[in-house]
Amino acid sequence: MKKSSIMNKAAWTKSTSKEEVFTQLCQDLRHIKEEMVKLTNIQKEKLDKLTNITQNVDNKLNGIQKKMVEYENKLNQLGEEKVQLCNEMFQKTNLIVFQLDRQEQYLRKENIRICGVEEDKRRQLRWKKILFKITKLEINLQNNDIQKVHRQGQKRRNKEKPCPIIIRFVSYKK
Repeated sequence: MKKSSIMNKAAWTKSTSKEEVFTQLCQDLRHIKEEMVKLTNIQKEKLDKLTNITQNVDNKLNGIQKKMVEYENKLNQLGEEKVQLCNEMFQKTNLIVFQLDRQEQYLRKENIRICGVEEDKRRQLRWKKILFKITKLEINLQNNDIQKVHRQGQKRRNKEKPCPIIIRFVSYKK
């Protein structure tokens, strides 16, 4: 073990009295106490700084957590709005499809589809065949009653089943 500096000094000089050694020890103790007080103050300052830093970090974390909760709420709200908008779009799309179907049906009521008429290259002969088939049905029909005549679909290579013919009349009342 190391002896204190006072004890070493006392050992070297035997002429120093106990009072001087005691006085020297007291001074050394005061000096040590002052150093301890300084170190304690430094530790308190550093501890206070660390406490302040910790509080600042805690405050910032609390702020971040609040913002995260706000963002989660906004995200949930946006998700609900998205679902609602998708449902509305689905309903509107169904309504538009229904209205379009009704409109197409209304437009088709002036049409007749005739199946089984062979496809040929001479157009007039084909229309004569069509008019002949219609007159067999005993329908009073004039040329100006027909607005348009065309085949439905593309020309088929299979001649066994020709494309149907669509006849569009000027009016559906006749």
